[in-house]
Amino acid sequence: MKHDAHHFLELLVAMTAKELRTRYRYTVLGFLWLVANPLLQMLVIGFVFTFFIKEPIVHYYYYLFIGLLVWNFFSVSLSKATPSIVFERSLIKKARFPYAIIPLSIILSNLVHLLLAMILYIIPVMFLGTVTPATFLLASVALCLLVMFTVGLSLLTSALNVRFRDIAFFVQAALVIWFYATPIIYSFMIIPRTFIWLWRLNPMTSILQLFQHAFIDYPAPGPAMLTANITVIIVIFVTGVVMFRRESKNFDDWI
Repeated sequence: MKHDAHHFLELLVAMTAKELRTRYRYTVLGFLWLVANPLLQMLVIGFVFTFFIKEPIVHYYYYLFIGLLVWNFFSVSLSKATPSIVFERSLIKKARFPYAIIPLSIILSNLVHLLLAMILYIIPVMFLGTVTPATFLLASVALCLLVMFTVGLSLLTSALNVRFRDIAFFVQAALVIWFYATPIIYSFMIIPRTFIWLWRLNPMTSILQLFQHAFIDYPAPGPAMLTANITVIIVIFVTGVVMFRRESKNFDDWI
C-alpha cells in the first residue's frame, strides 16, 4: 500500500514538473505570465465595468484581481483536464499507471501558478491594512474548497469525455457563461433575493467570497450560501472520483 502511494506521488510530481516545463518552454517572460495575464484582464475589465457599476466596490481592482486569479486557475484546469485522457492516448496505450495522474498533474501545475501569483498579490494588499492572521486561515480554507471542487469536476468531465467527446466542447461553452454567473466583476450584493438560489448551486460563489473576505475584508458568505456550496462541492468530488474509477477500466477500449 505504501509502495503504491509512493509510486503514485512520484508519477504525479514527475508529470506536474513536465507540465510546468512544457508551458513556459521557449518563452521570454516565463513565470511572469502568472501575473501579466490576469493583470491585463483586470485593467481592461476594471476600466470598462467601472462605468456600469451602480454601487462602487471598495478596492475594486484588488477585488477583481483575486477573482481573476482564482477563476483562471479553475477554468484553465478544467478546460485542459477535460480532454487530457484523450490527448494522452499514446501514453495510455504504452503503459499501465493510475490514469488519474493525467488530469491531476494539470491541476497541480496550475495550483503552483496560483500560489506563486497569490504571493505576489499579497505584497500590495498588505498596504491596504486588510491582512490579518485570520487571512491565511480563511485563504487556506477557500483554497482547499477550490482544489476539491476542481479535482472532482475535472475527474468527472475527463472520464466522461473519453466516451462522449462532446463534453470538452460543452465545458468550453459552459465556462463562458459560468464566468458571468460568478461574482468576479460584480458584487454578490446586487443579486436580487429571488435569484440567490441559482448562486447557491455555484460553488465558486462561496469560494470567491472567502478569498475576497480574507484579503480585502469583503463580506463573507452567509451560512446558508456556504452550506449549500460546500454540499455541492462534496457531491461533485465524490461523484467525480467514483465515476473516474469506474470509467477508467474501459479507457483502453474507448480510446
